Amino acid sequence: MKNQVSYLLTACLLLAIFSCTKEANGPLNTPRFTASVNGKQVRFMSPVTAQSVKKANGSFDLYIEGKEYITNDSSIMIRFVIPDFTVSGAQSASHQLTTQFNGNFIEWKTTPNSTSGRFHYFQHGQLSVQQDARSYLKGSFSFTYFLFDRLGNKTEEVVVTEGSFSDVIIER
Repeated sequence: MKNQVSYLLTACLLLAIFSCTKEANGPLNTPRFTASVNGKQVRFMSPVTAQSVKKANGSFDLYIEGKEYITNDSSIMIRFVIPDFTVSGAQSASHQLTTQFNGNFIEWKTTPNSTSGRFHYFQHGQLSVQQDARSYLKGSFSFTYFLFDRLGNKTEEVVVTEGSFSDVIIER
């Protein structure tokens, strides 16, 4: 009987030792995406995403987006589309934001019968993106975009400063 108890205790001890392992990467952090838009701090948290998308030519683009709902039927979004530097093992990338850059400040409005979006193109600015040791993305940005009336006349200049995102996991 003592041998059976001894074997049982040994088995329980081994089970306890091998079933308890330390989490290698630590706890998951909540992604953050913030910016000052014309002096007003905005948190783009609904949701924050990064997605690596394979193109027809075999290369990958990295979509980084932060979205914030203003009301139940309207939202704003900042979207950057860059070549996916992480596929090659690079740790960082920097980009000049111009009207030729693939990205936007977007305003969405949804009604029962339609969805419409206003896409504002970057006029000038800077984007820096890094991949940290945990393979999360972090970065900083600032840019300016213009608003136009129906006739194409510039009506306003919008300045986005102090932009940053962090703890963003790349979806592959």
